[in-house]
This record gives sequence, structure tokens and C-alpha cells, in this order.
Amino acid sequence: MEGFQLVARVEDVPPGASKVVQVQDKPIALFNIEGSFYAIYNVCPHEGGPLGEGHVKGCVVSCPWHDLAFDVRNGRATDGGGYCVGSYEVQVKDQQVFVGARRKV
Repeated sequence: MEGFQLVARVEDVPPGASKVVQVQDKPIALFNIEGSFYAIYNVCPHEGGPLGEGHVKGCVVSCPWHDLAFDVRNGRATDGGGYCVGSYEVQVKDQQVFVGARRKV
């Protein structure tokens, strides 16, 4: 898969869990939401909190430092405050998870 980097196996990130991976030297938070995988930039734009360590409820992850919340499907803040984080393409093939380019907003 051209432009995609292998980051994990499906069993490495069970449903409801997250894992921080490196993609082109960037920390990316990978989430498994009911069997669907999503990837966002791991650094909260508010004060740099690690989103991959945040609490996940549905498709929303809350920053563990200040509870700013983001939709893992698109990286947009859920409070409408204008914050957002990069969201990345994800593909699963043969039980392997690949992360690609940042999605266009």
C-alpha cells in the first residue's frame, strides 16, 4: 500500500483501546472503536497533552490533562471552540493496521 506505514496488528489495539505509534517521526494516537480504526495527531493543541492516554467514550477522546475532547474520526474538537488535531487515513489489511497521509479538512 503505497503511502501507508504499518503501525500495528489488529490484536495490538483491542476495541475501546488506543495505542501511540510513530508515523514519519510524528506521534499518532491510533484508536479501535468497535472494530473500526482511526488515527489522530497525539498532541492536544491546548497544552500538548497526550491524546492517546485520554478517556475514550464512543468516538470521542478527552485530553487527560484538561478534558478538551476530540472526535477521533475527524480530529475536530467536540465543544465547537475551534481546536482540531490532524486526522490520518487508516487501512486494515490481513490483520495489519496501516496509517497514511493526513486527511484534508
